[in-house]
Amino acid sequence: MSQQQQANPTASAQRTGARGVRVLVRTLRILRNVLAVLGVLFAYLLYTGWQQYQDRVDAGDTSCSFTRCL
Repeated sequence: MSQQQQANPTASAQRTGARGVRVLVRTLRILRNVLAVLGVLFAYLLYTGWQQYQDRVDAGDTSCSFTRCL
């Protein structure tokens, strides 16, 4: 048994490295999914805002929201 341990002394380091890679890959997948959800949310809000803008233009309301337009 001791000869096997001497023959491959880096086995535990390789397992630790593989675990680190798995954690990194999992973290990147989670980050990718979170960014995808945020992207869909942004696209929805952009579309909703555009529809509200179009409704105001069609209603003839040309007043500004943030400044006083005369």
